[in-house]
Amino acid sequence: MLTALTSTAPTALSLAHSSTAVPPYSTRRVVHRGREFFSAQVQPAGHGAPVPPLVLLPPVGVGIDRAFYNRLHQEWHALGSPAAMHSYDLLGTGDASPKPRRFYSPEVWAAQLDDYLREHVKTPSVLVVQGGLLPCALEVWRRSGREAVAGVSLLSPPPLRFFSKGADSRKFSRRTQRLLWAASCSPAGNLFFRRLRGGSPPGARIREFTERSLFASESDVGAEWVNQCIAGARDARSRFSTFSYLCGSIPPGGAWRDERTDVFDSLDVPLQLLRGDYGGLENATTKAEELLSRARLPARECSAIVLGSRACLAYERPAPTARMLARFMERHYRAPPARSIPAGGDAGVVTPF
Repeated sequence: MLTALTSTAPTALSLAHSSTAVPPYSTRRVVHRGREFFSAQVQPAGHGAPVPPLVLLPPVGVGIDRAFYNRLHQEWHALGSPAAMHSYDLLGTGDASPKPRRFYSPEVWAAQLDDYLREHVKTPSVLVVQGGLLPCALEVWRRSGREAVAGVSLLSPPPLRFFSKGADSRKFSRRTQRLLWAASCSPAGNLFFRRLRGGSPPGARIREFTERSLFASESDVGAEWVNQCIAGARDARSRFSTFSYLCGSIPPGGAWRDERTDVFDSLDVPLQLLRGDYGGLENATTKAEELLSRARLPARECSAIVLGSRACLAYERPAPTARMLARFMERHYRAPPARSIPAGGDAGVVTPF
């Protein structure tokens, strides 16, 4: 059972994370199955047309929570909010509570999202899935299908091999996962997490990792990003969610890399794919085509390579990401045309599909 407790003015946390003084959403505190709590940001549609809402799945990382999508919320507002937009904290992240020592598998977060869709959003939604959270979205589809999912938009998804590993090495990988998880839950794991979020000046290691592995341009790794991650990682108990993902995704055949190609192949809703061009346009196009060619209903005319981005499109390049989402909603769900798109609205993207 999942219930919205309150709908309030933006909280101090959301204001601190937002790039403007007045965010275009309200923040709701939600109770999940009577014993866990998390926050969701809800931005209403700018019209009354019956258009599926967008529900944004955040990535997992040191200090990363629903505030990851604040820039996208702002750009969506500038376009007239062609559909309602929800972003939320995964259990164990942000200001979700409690944060127990438990392994957060894709099934755990899929159950949270499925309940949120059914009991709060109350209509099939378009899931906007950041990076390695694709297994979570697939588990929602496995659970509820079209009753919960109207479409999927993948932002920098992992390659097919991420969730198509055979079962031959599963036993060994599960053993590796258990060992890594045990180490993560130890005092040494606590110290390691504190080291990851630390450095001099504060957040130095977050900045270094972001520049090395997440963003295409070092110039995009500003104080807003670093301070947002520092705030999200202040509670060291958030390490259990971060380490769950790492322990389950690094060993081939870990829980996050279980065989799910059959679930992907069964998706019979429109699928959009956006990737960054880091590593070269040809390489990015090839990786995107691998999944698009396998999808049952690929939205090729709405899929694109977003220039100047790597793994975090919604933060690195929120304007072109928002425009492509608006195109997807207009062409496949009859959303009203977005406003404020300048002439040459494809600026910042390449659409080779």
